[in-house]
Amino acid sequence: MKVERVQKTVMSALMATTAVIFATGLALLAGHSDRAGAKPGLLIIAGVVGVAAVAATRVIHDKSPLSVWLVLGVVPAAVGWLFVR
Repeated sequence: MKVERVQKTVMSALMATTAVIFATGLALLAGHSDRAGAKPGLLIIAGVVGVAAVAATRVIHDKSPLSVWLVLGVVPAAVGWLFVR
């Protein structure tokens, strides 16, 4: 395996892990927030962070950021929405 491929894989794994933890934290924070407009705002931000993580992973691997895989980035926000409602 080439060194460049390993570097890209490690970089995308670190970036995706960090972004998913951040998006999940935002979704959990939305569930515990008492402010009126905070819940939908935090869930939207969690969705944007998740989609950006998927797009960044694709860019790291020299692929187009626009893909069906972007839907996967909304998962943390969708799971958070199930607990918030």
